[in-house]
Amino acid sequence: MKKIALFFIAGLLATLLFELFLRFSPFGYGVSPAVYDKALGQWHKKNFSSIEKGACFQTRYYLDEHGLVKNNYTYDPQKPDIILLGDSYLENFKVKNQNLMHNILHRLYNGKYNFLNYGYSGTSAVQQYMILKTKADLSHTKAVIQFVKPETDIFEVDPQNFDATMRPKVFLDFQDLDHFTIIPPKPYTAKERIRDLLGNLELYTFARKGIYVLRQKISGDANSSTPYKVREGADFTKNWLQLNGALYQTAKLLQKRHIDYRIIIAGSDATYKNKLKQFLKKQHIPFYDLRKMAAKHHMKIESFPCDKHWNDNAHQTIAGLIRLEGIVR
Repeated sequence: MKKIALFFIAGLLATLLFELFLRFSPFGYGVSPAVYDKALGQWHKKNFSSIEKGACFQTRYYLDEHGLVKNNYTYDPQKPDIILLGDSYLENFKVKNQNLMHNILHRLYNGKYNFLNYGYSGTSAVQQYMILKTKADLSHTKAVIQFVKPETDIFEVDPQNFDATMRPKVFLDFQDLDHFTIIPPKPYTAKERIRDLLGNLELYTFARKGIYVLRQKISGDANSSTPYKVREGADFTKNWLQLNGALYQTAKLLQKRHIDYRIIIAGSDATYKNKLKQFLKKQHIPFYDLRKMAAKHHMKIESFPCDKHWNDNAHQTIAGLIRLEGIVR
């Protein structure tokens, strides 16, 4: 028993020392920004700050009292809100706060509106619909701009593409465009409580980064920003119903509240984009093709050299395109 006790004490001390080492050395990756949320499965921590680190960036990011990516301007309750929806490309902890799209748009529109960043990593149109329903104050919203990347969304709408190691998420199950059921996230079990506890440690983020790199090496695609691969001959009919259904219900929700809704298609795969465009045209949902807009104005959407995510210049460019194209009226 004495040897067992010594083993556990030694293990605890080693863990503690490694955690201290990560916190006060250049090798740490920051602390997880995620916490369990009963409606969404996970959401940002409130009043939180940490670092996002990679081979070509090291950025401190900030979250506000609502768990939103923080504004670098003072919110004015007398002015209407413009909500930006999207995944990690919009959330983007890698980009300096003042260069994030919502903050640039606030400057470009001379403070006429409050631009709010509701981006969340790993979400698709399905979770973003629920974010609007549960997190946003739509009574104070003038417009919603949603970034959709169909070649990844088409996989992320399917709960079968997520394994037990990933944090829980809410999903929708569409029978048709008008009929769906909400698949709530897994309950707040002991496992999720432990994850929230571990999420306060740099060691947890360090381990998750290691697992991510290992998976990339096993897959043989170190530059991939998504774990999903096109499966030859696979039938994506149900996936398209989930994606289209989420966008259709988002449009329906906002139309009832007289809120402008614009989709920016941010993908690069022509096949996926064209299929999505056909649906949006049929449903009379306004949309813009990001890469076509950029080409029209002789601009380039840049990414970090060590990562596929948009860099600081890209966020500034996209904000400029939104202004040039009059997407917010």
